[in-house]
Amino acid sequence: MSDNDVIMDVDEIDPKPTKPSASNKSNSHLPWIEKYRPQTFADIVGNEDTVSRLAVFARTGNAPNIIIAGPPGVGKTTTILCLARALLGTSFKDAVLELNASNDRGIDVVRNKIKMFAQQKVTLPAGRHKIVILDEADSMTDGAQQALRRTMELYSSTTRFALAANNSEKIIEPIQSRCAVLRYTRLTDAQILAKVIEVCKAENLSYTEDGVSAVVFTAQGDLRAALNNLQATAQGFSHVSPDHVFKVCDEPHPMLVRNMLEACIRGDIHEAYKACNIC
Repeated sequence: MSDNDVIMDVDEIDPKPTKPSASNKSNSHLPWIEKYRPQTFADIVGNEDTVSRLAVFARTGNAPNIIIAGPPGVGKTTTILCLARALLGTSFKDAVLELNASNDRGIDVVRNKIKMFAQQKVTLPAGRHKIVILDEADSMTDGAQQALRRTMELYSSTTRFALAANNSEKIIEPIQSRCAVLRYTRLTDAQILAKVIEVCKAENLSYTEDGVSAVVFTAQGDLRAALNNLQATAQGFSHVSPDHVFKVCDEPHPMLVRNMLEACIRGDIHEAYKACNIC
């Protein structure tokens, strides 16, 4: 989607710029990716077909082991957490173990943390299972994955495993064969734009159309990056404009890059060098 498409979507969502005002100070210490993390399937942005399939698992209560694969910042772990809440309700806190496999990637975490959790007795409604959530599961070593496969087999009657991965091909085939593999795609500019504007309004944060379009541009389909960049801009300037966004993100303004390339095409090295220095 082009930059012009993004601006057109801004017009459709809110044709008038918001009135400048101070940013909302409530929960200012909380990262916006957590503050605005979806709690239910209905709140998840994008990948509607896959989300609806998981919602069916939640309604029937018969969820298999799952792998959600896709690029960063598209809601893989958030979706798994929504599924766990829908399945477990008030038992969520006691019946869910969430680990980041990029930090806990060795065989010891499987033998200790995961196996101990799988062995714990937790009272759950009939047909429900404890859930182990492994974020960035493709970071696990081969030895850890082999140990995880054995644990999945041994505790299949009491525990389900939900893995989020950027690249499912890095997960060994014996684990993949025991899971429903679901794939997420990058979010569209329009989807990210709508969420960015929603957060701006919730935070009482002033913005221009070009400003929120710049946030979308820097995100490249990653909603987590978009919200992090938006929050950094709000904290640094209390107003979202293109100059503020690109300064916070430490990226050159696209128009400056365009001017530099056009100067190179014309053979105007002096002008290209000048544009490069401005960048």
